Amino acid sequence: NLIPQILKFVVFYMKKILLFLFYSNLIFSQELSSENFYWPFYHSQNIEGVIGVKKCYIRHEPSLNGKLLDSLNIGYKVNILKNTTETSTINGLNLSWVEIEYYQNNQPKKGFIWKGFIALGSSKKNNILFLTTIDSKFTKKIKEDGFVYNADFCAISVNAVDEHHQIVDTFTITKQLDESMFFENSTINGWGLKNINSIYRISLSGEACGIPTYHYYFGWTGKKFLLLPQKYQVGDAGIFYHTEEFIFPNEKKGEPNTIIKQIIEAEIIDENAEDNKFLVKKELEYYSWNGMTFKLIKTKKIKPYI
Repeated sequence: NLIPQILKFVVFYMKKILLFLFYSNLIFSQELSSENFYWPFYHSQNIEGVIGVKKCYIRHEPSLNGKLLDSLNIGYKVNILKNTTETSTINGLNLSWVEIEYYQNNQPKKGFIWKGFIALGSSKKNNILFLTTIDSKFTKKIKEDGFVYNADFCAISVNAVDEHHQIVDTFTITKQLDESMFFENSTINGWGLKNINSIYRISLSGEACGIPTYHYYFGWTGKKFLLLPQKYQVGDAGIFYHTEEFIFPNEKKGEPNTIIKQIIEAEIIDENAEDNKFLVKKELEYYSWNGMTFKLIKTKKIKPYI
């Protein structure tokens, strides 16, 4: 009776060890903390960035003790010239500094800014600029498969900013980031959801097999964010995959005031066989939407097939 428990224990910690080795090798080789890699300009130069905090200061050198040169408000566009090797820790986030170029009164200026003051990404819709920022990093204990361990979490905010650089609304979530290193965002239309003008989506993903990609959806009413259901996908080298897709009211097979989540899981039957056959399981989750909140109202399982 102890053998299954021992195997479960070994599998659990082997997964943690492998993930630690993968990321620590990448992180230590770059001498930077893992959250540095979320910003798309880490490996690039001369690309556009957007200020993601209400107000930040431009400094003469990459240090919190550097001479103050100027200040910029949220939503202001800057050109990222390069990353620096200098880092600072603010709110638990150890991030590098970047050199930027920006314009005031049609005159180019240069200076340094801490990376955490720049949005991870931005997307504009109907004169509203949607920005995503990582606000802080903290550690807390979590339980998984009967085991307790410490994990790093980050507070991630989505912000709606008007043309006057004023924050209209902010929505903050917490996310465990130890298995994610990449960020994307996009804005889509409301797809027939009551009280929703558009939908802002952010995605957090990893690089290795078996690391999920999470998609978070925020409905925008024109004045505030409303949280929508989330989805994720994950695969493991052609042996297993899990996908989730939404069907909104205005889409084909959509239903009024309902968000349908289609979940598909497939696992290879015999990985040594010449022709790969998968056992496929499908399930539908139905969420009602009343214009403000969602609620799971029913699930429907489809008969498994090969």
